[in-house]
Order: sequence, then C-alpha cells, then structure tokens
Amino acid sequence: MSRRTRGRAPEGLKHRPQAGRLLKNAFALMISSGGTSALGVAFWGAAAHLATARSLGRTSAEIAAMVLLANLAQLSFGSIFERFLPVAGRRTGWFVKRAYAMCISFALVISLVYIFSGFGHSFMPSSTAWRALFVAAVVMWTIFILQDSVLIGLRASKWVPVENIFFAVLKLALLPVLIAVSSTEGVFLAWSAPVVVTIIAVSWYVFKVRIPEHETLSSPEESLPSTRELVFLAGAQYATLLFSVFTPSIVTLLVIQRLGAVANAYYYVPAIVINGLGLFNWSIVRSFLVEAAHEPHALRRHSNTALAALAAVLTPCVVIGVIFAPAFLRIFGSSYEAHGTALLRMMLLSLPGSAVTIFYSTFAWLDKRVWWLAARELASVAIFFTVLLVLIGRYGINAIGIASLVSSGIQGIFFLPSSIKRYRLTSNSEPPTEPTRTTEEPA
Repeated sequence: MSRRTRGRAPEGLKHRPQAGRLLKNAFALMISSGGTSALGVAFWGAAAHLATARSLGRTSAEIAAMVLLANLAQLSFGSIFERFLPVAGRRTGWFVKRAYAMCISFALVISLVYIFSGFGHSFMPSSTAWRALFVAAVVMWTIFILQDSVLIGLRASKWVPVENIFFAVLKLALLPVLIAVSSTEGVFLAWSAPVVVTIIAVSWYVFKVRIPEHETLSSPEESLPSTRELVFLAGAQYATLLFSVFTPSIVTLLVIQRLGAVANAYYYVPAIVINGLGLFNWSIVRSFLVEAAHEPHALRRHSNTALAALAAVLTPCVVIGVIFAPAFLRIFGSSYEAHGTALLRMMLLSLPGSAVTIFYSTFAWLDKRVWWLAARELASVAIFFTVLLVLIGRYGINAIGIASLVSSGIQGIFFLPSSIKRYRLTSNSEPPTEPTRTTEEPA
C-alpha cells in the first residue's frame, strides 16, 4: 500500500485514517488495563489461598515498595516519550537509550538509599543477596514501566496489551511453583521474575525492529527539546506524578488513623473501581497525545475523536454505575453495600471533572506548559485534602466522596475554560501536497 505525504507530517509514514488509529490504540490500552486488572485480582486471590497471611502481607509490602520506587525512577520519561518520540526523527534510538540510562541510574540510587535508610526493615529479608535482588527488581520494573510509553510513543500500542497480559498470565502460572520453592518470598518472586522475559522480548522488538522502522520512515529533522527544556518539562511532570502517587496513600493512612481498618476496606473497593475507570480515560488521552504530536495539522480532528471517545466511555459508566452501585457492592458483602454505596456514587459523579483535567493535559504537553498544569493540580489536591480533613470526622468515608465532588468542580473551573479556549484555536486544515513517496506499512 502507498500514501502521499502531506505538509509537516513525517515523510514516509503512511497516513491512515486518523480517528481509526487513535481509537484503535486507545482500545488496545483499555484492553491492557482491563486484562491486567482482572488477572491481578486472580493473582492476589490465588496468593491468599497458597501463602500464609503473614507472608502475603510482608511480600505485598515489598511489591508495593518496589513498584513505588520504579514509578519514581521514571523521571517523567513516560509522558516525555509519548509527547516527543513521534517527532524524534532519526535520533529516536539515541533518545530512548539516553533516557533508559538516566532512569536505570536513578533507580539504582533510590533503591539503595531506600534499603540503607532502613525503610523496609520491617518486611524485607535482611540478607545481602535478597536486598541485591530487590535493587535488581526495582531496575527491571523501571524499564518494564517505561516500555509501555516507548511502544505508545512509537505508535505500536497494539503490543502493550500483549506484553502486559502475557506478564500477568506468566506471574499467575509461576505463583504456585515459586511458593512451593520459597513459602516466604514466593509471591514476590512470582511478581518479579516474568519481568525479565518481557523486557528481553520487548527490547528486541523496540531496538531491532520498531525504532529502525520509525527512523527510516521519519523526517531527517527532529523536534526534540533542548536539555534545559527537557529538564523543565520533566520537573513539572514529576511534581504532578508525586501528587498522583502519594494522594491515594495519604487518603488510606488518614482513613485508617481516623476511622480504622474496617472503614478503609469499605473505601478501598470503590477506590479500585474509580482507578480502573480513570485508566480507561488515560488510555484515550495518551493515544490522543501521540497522534496530536505526530499530526499537529489534524489536531481538531484528533480532539473531536478523543472527546467523543471520552463521552462514550464516561457516560454509560457513570450512569450505570450510579444506578447499580448497591448491586455491585453487594457482591463483596452487605456491609460493603451499606457503607460504600454513597461513596461510590459520589466518586463516579466526580469523574467528568477529572476527565476535563485529563483532556487539558494533552494541550499542556503539546504547548509545553506543563508547569501550569502542575500548579493547577496542586491547587486541586490542596482543596481535596482541606475538605477531607474538615469533614471526615462527621461524615466518615463519605467525606472522601464529598471532597472528590468539590475537587472535581474546582478542576472544571480551573481547566474547562482553558480547554475550550485551546480547542477553539485548533485547526483541521490539510497542508499543501508534497511529492508522493511510497513506503511499506510499518509493523
């Protein structure tokens, strides 16, 4: 098949129907999120039956620490890959390798600091060999998380669910074997070992197949930011990342401290539901960012597609969720229905406001105004915790729902006018036709 390269679109890349590619990639990311979530529930359910409660509690803390450190070690390159890999040109491979080196180095540093500072002494084995294994696991998980963004940025999102679902299936299959080998650390080993296989497979595809194709079919000119600008953008995104990483943990600690562990269980189930729906929204917006960066001349069309997809996902989820919230929570027990229904409904109703923020984030990245986004996010988080702290003593876990609704309304005030204004500035004009160049469709 052949195509005609137009305007500023990278030379040689096939111009597929834009809406189709955006929706296809978003759907692939949704499958990845949904599939891994379901298999994750199966993994922990099996672990609860195969391992003792004591070992499960300790190893789950190890896994949580490892994943947290790996997320912090990304240095915001996940978002940077999705914004700039589509326009990195012939420097794509160099850009990815340099980012990997920086993130791996930082992962080593923070994991060693974590161990020697004694943060994990209450749940981590004290042997030197095991702590070295923990450091290696943090490094591998850092690469594992970054790989998704590399695939997305290279417009190869179809491989993200393949990678993640394969990993989830493999760790579930290894669980009984590794628990039999080590009753105390089998869960951690089952969670970590499959990462090695996925890193090898995806790295081969990325560096031997996809990046060479991308560089060959791209324009010789790249649009990478300067080092100073890159640090500026990464710093802003890192601040936003810290808000998103630590906010759920702080809420959990507040609930346990003020209301007790039972109340935290009633909060945890609605929180899982909302986090899953949030991942669906991010799947759409991540695909939107990649396509908008790759084809800026079609920004209006990509915006319309993303808005339609967000509405198609959010509307039925919110409406059906609000109506059937009691029936869903009844699956976990009548006490969850009694104590969690109001909270789940309020958190569902807060999703549209959060979706506005998520949609605006694409424009912030395209315009390289990420610090402005981080500042507004900080204001929203401050308002959320202010409302929560004032009301939690009176309304219990429902204070989280009230704070979510207030924060969602504030996000609408902060981001909706700017989103509308920026949307109106978008255009959908097709650039002048350039000489035809025929290429094969990339994998």
